[in-house]
Amino acid sequence: MTTTAAAPVTGTGLRSRLLAPKPVFLFVLLVLLAGYTERAFALDWTTVAGRIGPGYFPRILGVTALVVTVWALVAAIRSPQAEPETVDDESDAGAAELGRHPGLLTVTVFAAAALALTLVWLGAIVSSALFLIGILALVNPGRWITNSAVAVGLPLGLHLLFQTLLNAGLPSGILPAF
Repeated sequence: MTTTAAAPVTGTGLRSRLLAPKPVFLFVLLVLLAGYTERAFALDWTTVAGRIGPGYFPRILGVTALVVTVWALVAAIRSPQAEPETVDDESDAGAAELGRHPGLLTVTVFAAAALALTLVWLGAIVSSALFLIGILALVNPGRWITNSAVAVGLPLGLHLLFQTLLNAGLPSGILPAF
């Protein structure tokens, strides 16, 4: 009687793809997002005065997050698992990636903090325009016409969206209400 060795398990079956770290993480995230969305639908859609209620944006966010997570989960299950890279020696591992633009990141964080601090005082339009012109000058230098159009147009568009279409109040700040 002869014995033969069993064939090695390759890990490409459906079960191994379902139990891989990425699909497991996405499934747990999907369960949490389903709970979040269920809570969002328990909130009122609009107020008695006809304005958007506390459940308006959480519903949109929850449904969008569910759709994106289901899409990512299906893509993770359908794609074959890549073999993880292994490093034999510590010296071959290399240095940790710390990012290529830490200065720009720092400036952006401080600019966002300044935006949050001046939003009520200067108003949504002025604060957002100043934030955008400053950040766009850093990431898109030399294109002043485009940067100015975006820095003025985007806050005005958001103001029209929130004030007119959604009937939600934004801080007017130093500008008169219009």
